[in-house]
Amino acid sequence: MKKVLITGSTSYVGKSFQEWIEKGDYDYSIDTISVRDDSWKETDFSRYDTVLHLAGIAHVSSDPKQEELYYRVNRDLTIEVANKAKNDGVKQFIFMSSIIVYGDSSREARVIDEHTIPTPSNFYGNSKLQAEQGIKPLSSEDFKVGIIRPPMIYGKGSKGNYPKLAKAARLLPIFPNIDNQRSMLHVDNLSEFIRLMIENEEEGLFFPQNEEYVKTSEMVRLIGDVHGKKVRLVSIFNFILKPFINRVGILNKVFGNLVYSEELSLYDKGDYQINHLRKSIEETEVNGASEMNIDVLIMSDNSLETVGGEQESTKIIINGVKDSFHISVIQPGQISKPVYGVDYHIITKKTRIKHLIKNPIAFLLYIAKVRNYINKKRPAVIHTQAQVSFFIVALLKKLKLIPKRIRIVHTERGLFTKYNNFFKRIFYSFIKELDVLVTTTTFNMKHWKEAIQNKGIQVEFKVIENTAGELFEIYDPKLVKESNDTIVIGFAGRYCDWKNWPLAVEISKGLNGKLGEKLQVKMAVGCLDEASRLDTEKMFGAMKEMIGERFEGKINIDLKEMDKFYYDIDFFVLTSNYNTESFGRTLVEAMSRGTVVLTTDSGGSVEVVGDDDYVCKGVNDFVERIYTIFLDQNLMKDQKISNLKYVNEKYSLNNNVNKHNTLYSNLAE
Repeated sequence: MKKVLITGSTSYVGKSFQEWIEKGDYDYSIDTISVRDDSWKETDFSRYDTVLHLAGIAHVSSDPKQEELYYRVNRDLTIEVANKAKNDGVKQFIFMSSIIVYGDSSREARVIDEHTIPTPSNFYGNSKLQAEQGIKPLSSEDFKVGIIRPPMIYGKGSKGNYPKLAKAARLLPIFPNIDNQRSMLHVDNLSEFIRLMIENEEEGLFFPQNEEYVKTSEMVRLIGDVHGKKVRLVSIFNFILKPFINRVGILNKVFGNLVYSEELSLYDKGDYQINHLRKSIEETEVNGASEMNIDVLIMSDNSLETVGGEQESTKIIINGVKDSFHISVIQPGQISKPVYGVDYHIITKKTRIKHLIKNPIAFLLYIAKVRNYINKKRPAVIHTQAQVSFFIVALLKKLKLIPKRIRIVHTERGLFTKYNNFFKRIFYSFIKELDVLVTTTTFNMKHWKEAIQNKGIQVEFKVIENTAGELFEIYDPKLVKESNDTIVIGFAGRYCDWKNWPLAVEISKGLNGKLGEKLQVKMAVGCLDEASRLDTEKMFGAMKEMIGERFEGKINIDLKEMDKFYYDIDFFVLTSNYNTESFGRTLVEAMSRGTVVLTTDSGGSVEVVGDDDYVCKGVNDFVERIYTIFLDQNLMKDQKISNLKYVNEKYSLNNNVNKHNTLYSNLAE
């Protein structure tokens, strides 16, 4: 049996390789491990024959602020993992580099052969090259280092440019006919190549690619053909596009030239080029047709450009599934930052549906426009993200004003125990039209499931845990507040009664009495209207009066600022009232930044925290618990590490996206 450890628990290549091995019934034992925090260092690598290092930042960025992070993750982490593998007695280390170490593609022909010297054009490529240079010297008779420089990888569920080309092939009647050549690598071919490397205990540099080069326009035509759709290739736009291929990034990626010489990719110990181009597209498109041909309409009660958990969760779903499904979105308000390839239908300039309810005529007009759009789009699935949207769609289906075949999913972000009896009766009436009810915690699901089943209503139940999103997937220890004799407490969330902001003020007051100058307090508050803004500013004034410059308060900051907010604090406290939180998204965001989190007994947040020792009942309980942890620096450090590991395992972006992909696919069957 071959024992393999894959670093990068969410890696697309890693998951594809595991599936390939399982499908081929090979005698392999494969484990995966996350290396986002330092807990991997405690893992015993000696049990494994091969470490397949796939962890890293996979996308190319031109943001100079990201440069240091790229080198730390792609270069330094790779070298550190390789050293541990060697010290623990692992026989083979395989590193996934990239063709990008040779620089960008170009309008002119570019053929890479054994004499071509790497010339990275960005810090992504350079970080990969420097990682190679850092691990090569480790190679020895007992520790073989293999480096793969793959070209563009594609396959079912892949990200990047291929899904965009596939979508273009399904939607566009014509496509530019520009001559170019690209080396590409279907994920099955790559998986087989990795297997052969492990079987043959390979070391050195490797350049796998498909058997044939790819002309982009021919690939688009072929994808359309596989779907039974004719895409006509035209040259009428060539004189406009060609001069800009070397200047415009997206044109370069699509129509540029970059290939390995065929000789460079030969492998004499086995045939890894199992799928030729057409078969690879059939494997990707036809076998994934139940996913790729589904239209999913996502509906939100609030503008996705306003602050709130519903909005952030909805954006995460859209970004996560947009390459697998045709996504349409109905939301109130304008959209200034649309996601590429997603159709947005704006019905009202108001940013919240609840603003329309005050005007019955405007609200009825909104419902009529929703109905017209659904009947025009005829989606396979409608997924509502909040109550009013759900009531609208369920009403339309109940009155037979939209097709009966449409499957309806509703994610209930509100806590069952929070609603009054009148509101619950409305739910019971409309929930009969529902196919799947989703909650974000088992805690909330328990109450909904019991109540609905007691009414004799048949509906499927799913728990899909929230996630903090892509920004919070990468942890940078250098951004964490240094341990010292000061303590920073953070409070964040929307300003409303049930969030219980007065409790945050009282906790700050109690800690100030114990810690004095050692205490700092930060608040990040979301305000949806002028009244809440005024109340927040009044609260900030009281905090300033109490602890002076040791307090910092901000209103409606964006996610990047929130990211910094969490890195800057030691403790995050959720102060919501009893049984009002169905989840507690801010807790996940905070934990992903190595923060100690505490919560009231506010419902689903208790499940998210995952430890009753960090659930407090009142001001004194919070103050004493925080003070005790602060005095024990080892306890605080251990809890921060534990939270990082816990959130990576249970609340990862990959977990959330995979469950939504599976949900939509199953509904279409």
